[in-house]
Amino acid sequence: MSFKKILLPLDLSAEGERALPAVAELARALRASVVLLHVVENVGAPPVSARVPPPKLLPGTVQELARAQKHLDERRASFPAGVEVTTEVVVAPSVSHAILDYAAREGCDAIALSTHGRTGFRRLVTGSVAEAVLRAAQVPVLAFPRQE
Repeated sequence: MSFKKILLPLDLSAEGERALPAVAELARALRASVVLLHVVENVGAPPVSARVPPPKLLPGTVQELARAQKHLDERRASFPAGVEVTTEVVVAPSVSHAILDYAAREGCDAIALSTHGRTGFRRLVTGSVAEAVLRAAQVPVLAFPRQE
């Protein structure tokens, strides 16, 4: 199996970036390109009995998009010369669905991501993006576990 395009979703946290060095090395060795993806979750819902549809973007989303793009651009600069890296920031109601949709639509051969290792109530509330991607991906997924 040959990987030509690796999708690396980033949540802009230090923990979420654990995969960066390994993916950079893998991409260099395989001569694969890398897509750094950030999903801005936007789950606007109309208030009960609302007569006007909700705004397409929640307040602060435009600023979050700009902040995310700046962050991804900085991370792109950390890749070694010769590795083609592109960045993409998207808005979606579900992070895991957006990652899977992007991988399928853009022809990514693999997905690499960091797990956060959340447990208990925190996992119940925030869910596990990594687990959802692992379960539903149509391409290989390289997961980087939480470091203690």
